[in-house]
Amino acid sequence: MKNIYIAATLALCAFGAQAAEAEKSPTTHIEIKEGVSVNINVKTDGKPVAGALIKIVHERMTVGSGTTDASGNANINIPNYSGQIVTIEVFHKLYASEKLRDRKLTEGASFNVILRAKKQTTEEIAAESEETTTKIEGQIADEQKSAEEAAAEKEASIKRQEELKQEQEKIAAQTEEAKKETEEAKKEAEEIRKEAEELKNNGSQMSEERRKELESNIAEREAAAQKRREEAELRQKELEEKAAAAESLERDKKAESAAEKEAERLQKEQEKARKEAEEAAKEKEKEMKEEREQAEDAAKEAEKAAKEEEAREKAEEKAAKESEKEQKEAEKEAKEAEKEAKEAEKEAEEAAKMAEKLA
Repeated sequence: MKNIYIAATLALCAFGAQAAEAEKSPTTHIEIKEGVSVNINVKTDGKPVAGALIKIVHERMTVGSGTTDASGNANINIPNYSGQIVTIEVFHKLYASEKLRDRKLTEGASFNVILRAKKQTTEEIAAESEETTTKIEGQIADEQKSAEEAAAEKEASIKRQEELKQEQEKIAAQTEEAKKETEEAKKEAEEIRKEAEELKNNGSQMSEERRKELESNIAEREAAAQKRREEAELRQKELEEKAAAAESLERDKKAESAAEKEAERLQKEQEKARKEAEEAAKEKEKEMKEEREQAEDAAKEAEKAAKEEEAREKAEEKAAKESEKEQKEAEKEAKEAEKEAKEAEKEAEEAAKMAEKLA
């Protein structure tokens, strides 16, 4: 019987020590889901798109985010991923947003995204700038849908933040409750240890009924205390995992915010560069237009001068022809007068001869 008392005492002391150690030391054995790293490549018309914001979303929750570099690539690491289906969303101010839906990620996987420009080319814009354009119903519907999606995403983000805050408060309360349960299990183990010690030291002085009561109750209470301790440790472990997941979500949110700011900065720079390029193109086009107009005016002046010269030459040619015609007519008249004079002289000679004969 004495050996039973000693064994029970040692077991209870060991349990009490474990409970105390569990209370003092923070739990470090937290399960982390296997993470993955993926690459997102974004292009438009075969050219890389820099500064695009990438979001990897699962059930309206952003689990990974990043910004494309000059080569159009964004390497995104998701530390907590367990094979769930996600949507890859790509945003850029200069292009229409694009989504790759129902995708499963694997380590080292690469996804290609093609963006379509929101606007036409600079030449097309310049060609249509003088005309009033009207939006068709489909374009209006798309814009309304985009606005509704943006509002829904904002509302969902606010809701996620509220849910995350509530979850963190709930985890904190449950963690405190688990600590209390661990403390109670520790106190109970201490009581059982004291009773076992009492049974060991005073067993010979106790009544047979008291000793049997303690002997029958000690093993049952030890098992119950052990079970409660294990349950408390399990709950504490689950709460620590939830807390780690909440912290991870908070980090993901901060990373998403940082990626959004970086993407916005790069896109603003690109928008500025695009506007400057458009202004430069418009200025160049204006200069070329002025040069064309000047060249056209010079050509018109030259054409006018050429026509005037041609008209002058024609007038001179006409005058020369008329002068030549008048000269020919004068020569003809002179010849006719000469002929008449000769005929008159001949007639006079003949008349003189006739007068001589008559005389």
